[in-house]
Amino acid sequence: MKYMKMVAIAMMALALFSCNKKDEPKNVEAAALTIRLNDSQLRAVESAIAGDTETTVTKNVTIKLIPSGREINLTDTQIEAAKKPAGARITVGEAVEKVSIVKANAEITDETEITAWQGKAAKFTTDIPLTAPETAVTESTEGDNIVYTVELTPVPAFARVEVAGKIVGQENATSHKNAFDDISVEAVYINNYLLKRNDQKRYFTEGEKGDFKADPALKTQMFDKIEAGDKTAFEKKEKVAGYQLFPIKKNEAAGTELYDHIILKLNIKYSADAQKAGLPATATRFVTMTKFMVSTTGDLKSFEAGKIYKLDLAQLSKDFNTNEDGTPDPNNPDKEDPEQKGDKILVVKVKPCKWTAVNIKPDVDGNGYK
Repeated sequence: MKYMKMVAIAMMALALFSCNKKDEPKNVEAAALTIRLNDSQLRAVESAIAGDTETTVTKNVTIKLIPSGREINLTDTQIEAAKKPAGARITVGEAVEKVSIVKANAEITDETEITAWQGKAAKFTTDIPLTAPETAVTESTEGDNIVYTVELTPVPAFARVEVAGKIVGQENATSHKNAFDDISVEAVYINNYLLKRNDQKRYFTEGEKGDFKADPALKTQMFDKIEAGDKTAFEKKEKVAGYQLFPIKKNEAAGTELYDHIILKLNIKYSADAQKAGLPATATRFVTMTKFMVSTTGDLKSFEAGKIYKLDLAQLSKDFNTNEDGTPDPNNPDKEDPEQKGDKILVVKVKPCKWTAVNIKPDVDGNGYK
């Protein structure tokens, strides 16, 4: 009798459940994620090119599901499908609110040195590491299933700086003398950069005695010598000194110099007028650039990932000025050392005032008397 009562209760529960089928939870095990990938747009490589070039997602793609934190490695087939309008459909079996790309093409970790990503021009459009921030999904239903759809736009892990062009010394507007016969760039250096993306300090090598100090040593991947055979192409901007750089860290302290420094090693040929004033025929000089702008002062705070900053050295020409006697203006930006030490100092001398005695008398002819 007890057994029959239990069966009856079970049958009643089953009937009640059947009548309220619309209240059933959706089939989470059959939940599907549809993911689309947009290729990241970048420009240029060591051989400068015009127009936009796409950096494509090609391999090694790992996505992360939020809130679970589970990571999924996409197959080659899924990567190709994700780049098409319909996207790649993946059964995930869990609730998904957001999706991010942890890595694509290659992985950047806190131990990755930026030097490993220099000189990659030949594969820049296919191998550059990409990630995508957490992006909210759009939820829909197909029968009893939930479908989460998300479109991700990967961004590069780096910023890029390209340097090229020709500096021309300016003649004096009054005497029309020019201190410079030629200004040639012998080398381009990057200094004050993040060697690893979360380093506490930027990698910085001091200048001294017309060169850089030995410690910490210059990283060979972070400077380029402009060979004689490349000089013309460099000055025409057909070839560039190009560098990948980690962007500014979110937690870098206010007031810290946040730019990667760009340093030029120049070979300057002085004119006959300059030599008459005691300058040598040629000299090695350095220009250290520590802050940059796009159009106006302060409009560029730091180098951002996913952007290529092109520095045309012709912009420096206006700063290489000549005094009226044919000598270089002392305020020109070239210095004896890279990363010149010290501040700009104004020396003010004040002499005691000497009163001047002036003898006067009444102006009789001008009715000086009343």
